[in-house]
Amino acid sequence: MAQSAIKSSTSALFHSKPGGPLHCPTMPQHPTAPPPLFADPTPAPHPGVAPALLGAVLGFMLLSAWVFAPHWERAFRSDHSPVSWLSGALLLALSVTALRLTSERALPRWLGLWLTLAFAVLALDEQFMLHELWKFRCHAWTDACRWGAVREAPMLAVAVVGLLTLAWLHRALSHRSTRCLLWAGLAVGWAAIGVDQWPEVQPHWPWLPELPELLATLEEALEVLAETLVLAALLRQPGRG
Repeated sequence: MAQSAIKSSTSALFHSKPGGPLHCPTMPQHPTAPPPLFADPTPAPHPGVAPALLGAVLGFMLLSAWVFAPHWERAFRSDHSPVSWLSGALLLALSVTALRLTSERALPRWLGLWLTLAFAVLALDEQFMLHELWKFRCHAWTDACRWGAVREAPMLAVAVVGLLTLAWLHRALSHRSTRCLLWAGLAVGWAAIGVDQWPEVQPHWPWLPELPELLATLEEALEVLAETLVLAALLRQPGRG
């Protein structure tokens, strides 16, 4: 009787019915969650790049001021100062970064090539003081340099072309936080250009106050901060293979 009961229970477990085909018991299947309908295909930006870069640049400028103390302003005002060198290095890094992002298809080709060329030209200008050469020697080349706008044409062109270029770059960047870094860089860059142009404009508009000495001293620091913010925006842009 015991053997008959065991056979009966075994037959019920492995057969759908007596004499039918053998069926193994199946475990219950857990339903797989369907993929989200509105998944974001855009890769996440590289984390930690902007704080690390900003910290390194600010640390470099503070160290430069400490080394030149008590005449800390010499670290900022001279064309051969450490901060001036840092500005040229950042512009060269921007050019190389734009070229890398173009090769990784993280930027449109023509935009990437334009950024590579533009930042390379700005790096050369920073190193060899080309816009100062135009400003102070163009009188020997053309009579049009008696007008202040002609003498300051390179700096004014940077402000206008920079705005148009960053508007183009805005559309290519993937994330809102990256775009915020980009436009913060433009705002600081415009502030630096405003400080540079203030002595040229103030005599024509006497109601403007005198430029504070501290602000004039930190003009190069503003340029460096602007370049750092734009470089941080580019470094956050993820590649696409």
